[in-house]
Amino acid sequence: MATRVGDWGAGAVWRVTSGVFPSNAYFCEADVPGGGILVDPGLDSQAIDAELSALGLRPHQVFCTHGHFDHTGGAAWFRERYDCEVFLHRADSRTMRSSNFLLMALQIPHRVQAADVTWVDDDFCTDIAGRRLRFLPAPGHTPGSCVLELGSAWFTGDTLYSRGVGLNSLPGEDRDALRTTIRGLWPRLTAERMVYPGHGDPADGETVRTGNHALTAFLGTVDA
Repeated sequence: MATRVGDWGAGAVWRVTSGVFPSNAYFCEADVPGGGILVDPGLDSQAIDAELSALGLRPHQVFCTHGHFDHTGGAAWFRERYDCEVFLHRADSRTMRSSNFLLMALQIPHRVQAADVTWVDDDFCTDIAGRRLRFLPAPGHTPGSCVLELGSAWFTGDTLYSRGVGLNSLPGEDRDALRTTIRGLWPRLTAERMVYPGHGDPADGETVRTGNHALTAFLGTVDA
């Protein structure tokens, strides 16, 4: 079910959670063809598409926080169905290409098609209805993980959760790099900043700073 979970500053944010392997796909309404953009299409591409279609929405573009299958698995579906460009950091090309291997290793009976991707670099920016969407480099969970900044919203993938820490011991994970990344984001986690994670519920930045005790334990001592 598509659920409205916030507003990024110029439109609603809708969440659809996949069922094959639970992860959050987000649709940001904007004054663009189709009505907005899609962040992190999960494995249930047709179900996500059906939920959005029921709202009269379709993606103008697709943006991925990182290359794991539960965040890019549906990208090819939307790319082919709507001829929409798919953006992913180039450092996660290998991660995306390993999707079916990881699905087999995790014994998930699902296979995906690799999308035709537009590769981007650190701090890549593009215009969304007169607002800037920026790829903030956030290596650690994967080499090419990014936080997608759009207005007051951060779409954080598996880099930053409202509860817990995105650790999975999959190839490419670097815990020290993840600590460094989150410490760099820490000063910008304010009450005005909304965090939309790849798993679990959204929360404002202040709530993440003060309420995610597993995260602060992982980081060690951090300034309040």
